[in-house]
Parts: sequence; structure tokens; C-alpha cells
Amino acid sequence: MSSENDSDLQYELFEDRKAIRFMDQHSNDEKLIKRMHEKYYQLAINPYKEAESSFKSKKCPKCKKTRVGDFRIIYFINESTKEVEIIDIGPRRSIYKKWD
Repeated sequence: MSSENDSDLQYELFEDRKAIRFMDQHSNDEKLIKRMHEKYYQLAINPYKEAESSFKSKKCPKCKKTRVGDFRIIYFINESTKEVEIIDIGPRRSIYKKWD
């Protein structure tokens, strides 16, 4: 991952089944996995900084999104427990249809 210090982490990250499945399906793409892990690290430091404001979802109105190339990560921030749950990862077009 990153060379940053673990003391920089403000939030604990959890992956939902969909996110784990995505990472498993793309495990042979080392470059993509590395980029995803770097984004995970950034989310653990400050998930609000990484959030794109344009994501509006009826299924999860409090969810945020961030991008990694052509892929989007959908996540939820639980401020009371300082946790970020990675809910889903997918290609831009299909992820928006799924979470509309």
C-alpha cells in the first residue's frame, strides 16, 4: 500500500460481499488492485476528502462515491464508530444503474 504511517488512519475500513467479489474477480490485474488499495488507504485517512459530491442514490442516500479510473467505489461513512464500509465497486455505468 502506501508508505504513509498507520497512525495517519482515522477510520477503519470494511468491505461488503460485493466489494470482496469485485476484488477477487480482478485479482489477476495487479495494477488495478494496487490502485484500489491506495484508494482504500486514502479513504481510511479522510473519506470526506475523497468523496465526489455528484452521487445521488435512492437506495443509499447517505452513501458516497469515489473513482479509480473507470471504476467507482460506493461507500458509507459511520461517523459514530469511525468506520468506512466499502459497499460496492464496479464500472461507472453499471454501478450508477445499480445504485439509482
